[in-house]
Amino acid sequence: VLNKLLMGAGFATVGMFLSKAMGYLYRIIVGRYIGPEAYGQLSIGIMILGFARAFSGASPMDSALKRFIPEYREKDDLASIKGVTLSTIHISLGLSIIVGAVIFVSADFIAVEFFKSPDLANIIRIFGIIGIIKAPYDRIIETSLGFNTTKYEVLTKNLFQNIVKIGLTLLLVFLFGFGLMGAVWAWMAAVLLSSMVAFYFLEKKLGPILTADVKPKYKHKEVAVFGYPLFFSGVIAKAQGWTDTAVIGYFMSNADVGFYNAAYPTAMLIMIPSQALGSLALSSISELGTKKEKSREKALKTLTNWSFALVFPAFLLMVLFSEQAIKILFGNQYGVAATALAILAFSNLISATVGNVGSYLQSKGHTKIIFYNTLVTVVLNLALNIYLIPKYGITGAAIATATSAILGELLIFVETYRYEDVISLHPKMLKTMISGLVSITAIYLIVDNIFKVTPYWALVPAAGVFFLLHLLIFLKIGGLTDYDREIILTLARKIDSEETAEKILEKLT
Repeated sequence: VLNKLLMGAGFATVGMFLSKAMGYLYRIIVGRYIGPEAYGQLSIGIMILGFARAFSGASPMDSALKRFIPEYREKDDLASIKGVTLSTIHISLGLSIIVGAVIFVSADFIAVEFFKSPDLANIIRIFGIIGIIKAPYDRIIETSLGFNTTKYEVLTKNLFQNIVKIGLTLLLVFLFGFGLMGAVWAWMAAVLLSSMVAFYFLEKKLGPILTADVKPKYKHKEVAVFGYPLFFSGVIAKAQGWTDTAVIGYFMSNADVGFYNAAYPTAMLIMIPSQALGSLALSSISELGTKKEKSREKALKTLTNWSFALVFPAFLLMVLFSEQAIKILFGNQYGVAATALAILAFSNLISATVGNVGSYLQSKGHTKIIFYNTLVTVVLNLALNIYLIPKYGITGAAIATATSAILGELLIFVETYRYEDVISLHPKMLKTMISGLVSITAIYLIVDNIFKVTPYWALVPAAGVFFLLHLLIFLKIGGLTDYDREIILTLARKIDSEETAEKILEKLT
């Protein structure tokens, strides 16, 4: 199962990495070249879009498609596949039109009364419209995922949409001088064009489905009954992700929103490989079945070990050079977000340390526990943000978000042990910590002795030497288990490179 997980995660990692990298580049363009205040306004617009999608039932509709399409495919029931796809589009589009209309009408009130920025009104309106456009687009993407392929999602959502968004932003901002509105219009155009591409892939590569010459068997009732319990979970999850931005926008300036939203996605970069592994954790762990509990636990421990091994070295670099990193990426004025970046990075490290225990509990059917944990962390996050932001600004927001996130991770870690007698921690994680700490200490002492103030150009070679030293120490003290080696060799065998992999492993170890 872990071999399958890693193969799938490798492809998912490529798609996720490219998507995150290009989405991050889009943010850098706005944040660095248009300014913190404009970037803060863009971040508020993106937040509005997130809430619009949540209230239009994006999460339950997507889950319904993943639930029903494989079942109908197994029965070769094209009429039901077409019907359930159209049903989810009808429901989500109807809700999104209502939500979009409310946002459009109340944009001035939201901009002035909540964020104290009249300039935000048009941005809020546009992102409300984008929410309507995304309703059918997202359902088409999720329908393709119901056919057990992520290729078209990667090509459309991860690549094409981001390429168009970045290209049009550069064109509208730098060539035509539209400023922030150029970046916002580029976002809308990218969603529109990628919707057409997604429809093409669905009908020409997987289908025809929506244009198939069969009468659809609509599933409005089944979809609504299945999705209703998930609706509130989706709204709560979205609230958890955007509470800090909303509260900063209420108490502070748009520029402060911009500073914080430079730190937050930067801290998330270290989690990309871990998230790619985790995206396949639930299905892979579930495949082991109830009769293979030891295999399930072993898979969870190994997955956690790999996630931690990928995150910990990046965390050390990000914390040690937080100010330099954020200044290089977004500009010198964003240096005020360095402390927030370090705090948020620590929160992500704890998440990687605990591992995918949420996926494990979900595979065992403990969905209520996950829901209650999410609810607790959302309430705590909101309370802490309201209390800390007026006193400590964006650093207070980072403390609030990190504290609630860490509590949520620890809760689910304890509950996994309590209900399933499973601990996700792997003994090899200690060796990763030792190797990383020794390596980063050595690099820090070298850099500190050579430079009084570390120049930006020195960070790249320093990072390269650090990762090489960390890898060598890690392998020298026995970082790879026989189980890890077996998985690596199995993967190499699939691409006819087993002999090469054996030689590399022999030299490294």
